Amino acid sequence: MRDKTGSSEAAWQEEELSAAALPDKRLARRPQRLLDQISAAPGKPIPVACGDWAAAKAAYRSFDNQRVTEHSALAGHLATTPARIAASEGPILIL
Repeated sequence: MRDKTGSSEAAWQEEELSAAALPDKRLARRPQRLLDQISAAPGKPIPVACGDWAAAKAAYRSFDNQRVTEHSALAGHLATTPARIAASEGPILIL
């Protein structure tokens, strides 16, 4: 069972990824799995975060996929960020 923070994190991930411009559904599911794995093990190397060699290999194949560009992978983030900034009432820190 996820707590309130986990639910908001899952909603944030879903919102970010829903606007991504990935070429097919299979490629669109992979980033969600990677986000789940990497966010559960922050700072850990990919093989550790993924849990086993098959999942790590799938992650590396996803990163190396010619059909997934940096722009298509970041499209969801770039589409949702302006609305999130506009809704913010406090200062916004950009790193």
